[in-house]
Amino acid sequence: MKSSINLATLVSRIQERLKQPLPGYPAQLGLYSDQGLKDYEKHLQNFEQESDKNPTRQSSVLILLYEKDGQVLIPLIQRPEYEGVHSGQIALPGGKAEPEDQDVRATALRETREEIGVTAEQITVLGTLTSVYIPPSRFWVNVVLGYSESVPVFIPDQREVASVIEFPLDHLADPKHIEEREVIRAQQWKMNAPGYAYQGHFIWGATAMILTELRELLKN
Repeated sequence: MKSSINLATLVSRIQERLKQPLPGYPAQLGLYSDQGLKDYEKHLQNFEQESDKNPTRQSSVLILLYEKDGQVLIPLIQRPEYEGVHSGQIALPGGKAEPEDQDVRATALRETREEIGVTAEQITVLGTLTSVYIPPSRFWVNVVLGYSESVPVFIPDQREVASVIEFPLDHLADPKHIEEREVIRAQQWKMNAPGYAYQGHFIWGATAMILTELRELLKN
């Protein structure tokens, strides 16, 4: 299926759009109810009040746009099953900042190379979107947006990536793909969460928030 827009035109529009203010937290929580937005804002307020007691950790993820067979795609990764809070989840390539990383972009590019084998030389960074705060782990997830003019050849790190999912950008624009499902959060308790259904996968949580801001950024 051919995309409604090609990569070159999309990149040009994104460059112009990034000169304006980002959609921000309301857009990230666009799939949630008004109460969801209020709850998230409460988490942010608590973080500001307790930041001296509970220092946060920094991480970065990469939204990598590329064109293949007439579609603009984004690589998502499925985490392996393991004894941890992100077991089996769908995510963007990325991870925590290391001392050698110069900035959030360097973290995103390094983690992308380590996790799916796409090098920094293949990627042109366009900018950043709104960071996402993860209350249970006290992580700030910085969001880097970039593109590749060539079709990436993925080499997943089997320790961190069970599979790579090539997610069509157009999938975000169609509301029929938005669902609410019961998920297990932090392997402890069940909750209902909105997200995107795609080929048997369910994309929810921080990844869905990031993709929803991207959807709002590209609207119209």
